[in-house]
Amino acid sequence: MAVLNEGAGCTAPLWKFFEDMLAIPHGSGNEAALAEYIRAFAEERKLPVRVDTAGNVIIKKPASPGYEEHPPVVLQGHIDMVCEKNDGTVHDFEKDPIRPVLDGDWLKADGTTLGADNGIGVAAALAVLDDKTLKHPPLEALFTVDEETGLNGAMAITPDLIEGRRLINLDSEEEGVFYFGCAGGRNTSGSMAPSFRPPRKGSAAVRLRVEGLSGGHSGGEIHRRLGNALQLGALAICSAEAESLEIVSLRGGGKHNAIPREAEFLLALAPEDIPRLKEAAAKAEVDARGLYTDDKPVRILVEELAQKPSGVLDGGLGIIRGLLAMPHGVQEMSTVVSGMVETSTNLAAVTMDEKKLYVLTSQRSAAGFKRDIISRRVKAQLELMGCAVEYESEYPSWEPNSESPLLRFSAQVYRDVRGKDPHLTAVHAGLECGVISDKIPGMDMVSFGPDLEGAHSPDERVSISSTEAFWSFLKELLVRL
Repeated sequence: MAVLNEGAGCTAPLWKFFEDMLAIPHGSGNEAALAEYIRAFAEERKLPVRVDTAGNVIIKKPASPGYEEHPPVVLQGHIDMVCEKNDGTVHDFEKDPIRPVLDGDWLKADGTTLGADNGIGVAAALAVLDDKTLKHPPLEALFTVDEETGLNGAMAITPDLIEGRRLINLDSEEEGVFYFGCAGGRNTSGSMAPSFRPPRKGSAAVRLRVEGLSGGHSGGEIHRRLGNALQLGALAICSAEAESLEIVSLRGGGKHNAIPREAEFLLALAPEDIPRLKEAAAKAEVDARGLYTDDKPVRILVEELAQKPSGVLDGGLGIIRGLLAMPHGVQEMSTVVSGMVETSTNLAAVTMDEKKLYVLTSQRSAAGFKRDIISRRVKAQLELMGCAVEYESEYPSWEPNSESPLLRFSAQVYRDVRGKDPHLTAVHAGLECGVISDKIPGMDMVSFGPDLEGAHSPDERVSISSTEAFWSFLKELLVRL
């Protein structure tokens, strides 16, 4: 692709593999083609490769001459990506390649997620395996599947899969930041079978739409002042205080680990109450722009529809009020790691059809009991809305270890290479390190990567210069390990 060339500053060999990945659809649950690409890559280079029952791919590379006696190092990343696109963007994630766009020092996609999370880390591991001149200890590259929907590939790992007990996770999003711990989490979902009745006589049909927000990663960006499209729509509807207002349908958000950036509500109300709704929407839009200062300007649009509403949702306003009252965002900051979110919850998505109304939320915490507490609060709120509730996709935390030998060694190498101190911290986002450490006791781990912004949204972008710096450091670290 023309945008990935030396003229754009993309000189590290990892860009070649990332370019290949952009052409291969690999959303969560659809990674088979990319896994086959990786397997074929290994066989072409005569490197031992194994695909486990979950679809994870493991490649081993012998040590460079003189490095045979050093303990092995595991390079680890996930091969699936979050598939999100802007409304109006024509793209089929099952078959269409990602279209990259160069914007100064940043690489992004044309109206979709880019897949730099975790494509850059995967590409870096492939570039290491492909490098015939790089000096290194014995290497194992572990490429996991289905990370974004619940760390499912990592959950399937067995202790015999890898030999190394030093692991470098390449799934972080700030160059010069080394992570030594992460939150655990679970999803809490509510569902109900909706019932409908005729609307009030003379009701008009109205669409209220929330758009323009950034969305973002519900782990890495939950602490930022970012709006939630579902709650902003609910705020506008509740603020109208129109007695005639009824709910026809609602939808918004998508993935458990993405903050909802768009939502749509179909409503029925008396024509004379439409101005009140428009006024409430306009006020909510202005208030949101003042409150969510890290976000793009939100638009809350009210559109009168030609067709008449045929049915409205029983208890619909109660559901809207429940969404507005639902806990969302940071619940507590860490007292152990300065500046780190300890506990949060994300009101992630609502879907609805004639048979099912489904609400998806996600909770994270470095402390298991606090994750359980906020999950209980969310469960109670969903039950008050009339939902049956389930807990899903639970995963453990990576207990912070600031004394990790691999962390300390990596930090010293970074000082030597970059001439400055790295920032050592834990992250609120869920990393596979928590699952891996739970599956394989005694694993010493560190996580780092380049600058990546807007993960899990169509605003996702990766810094070219920071990726080049990340690559240079990774090579030097492997030489010294």
